[in-house]
Amino acid sequence: LYCKINKRYFELKVKKKILLLIGNKNVGSKILKKLKSYSFLDIEILTSDKSFNKKGIKFLENKKQFFLILNNKKKFDFLISVYWPWLVPKNLFSRFKDSINFHPSYLPVARGFYPHVHAIIKNLKWGVSLHKISDGIDKGNIWCQKKIIFNEFSSSTSLYKKGEKEIVKLFNKNFIKIFTGKIKSKQQSGRATYFSKSSINKFDQLKLNKSYKLKDLIKLNNARTFKNKSFNFFNYKNEKYNFK
Repeated sequence: LYCKINKRYFELKVKKKILLLIGNKNVGSKILKKLKSYSFLDIEILTSDKSFNKKGIKFLENKKQFFLILNNKKKFDFLISVYWPWLVPKNLFSRFKDSINFHPSYLPVARGFYPHVHAIIKNLKWGVSLHKISDGIDKGNIWCQKKIIFNEFSSSTSLYKKGEKEIVKLFNKNFIKIFTGKIKSKQQSGRATYFSKSSINKFDQLKLNKSYKLKDLIKLNNARTFKNKSFNFFNYKNEKYNFK
């Protein structure tokens, strides 16, 4: 009993160290607000988002700066990666005891880049996942997930924003359970798919001499229009034309 009481006293007195990596200001600011509500956390914050200009947050321009910081012999209880653009090298895993990575897909479906775009075009199962960081892209054990049903004519903008909203809710609901060991991570199961950063480029150019079903054309344009920018184009008489 004496040991248990003293252990509890120690845990309350010693803050747990968190390294928070923010690659998306919108989601990252909400996660930071949640983490700051816990007095037992000591949070170090790095961001790759230039617009996140806030006191106490260090901006990194490239992955070389990121590797140098991780390699400075500091150790953390948890590394939390929120839409972070650079992989954590395997040789630096020893810098943190555990980790949570944010990924806007229903893993193992759509590992990698722009899962919301591929979900629309290919009608994939979609959702959001919190998982451990491991060797490889989005291959770590799953902490928790939420499946999201969407209309096949959804736009990439609406799907992206829905993913942001749901992944914040998923984290806020489950962080303490993950942190205290009440949730155990599980190995990813099912058929895995991976998409590279350039894999969406093949959907951008539409051919004037090719036949399209109207349904497929609408889905392509919905998927490749983000906010006010369209990535779809066609070539005609040596000119390039973008359209929505």
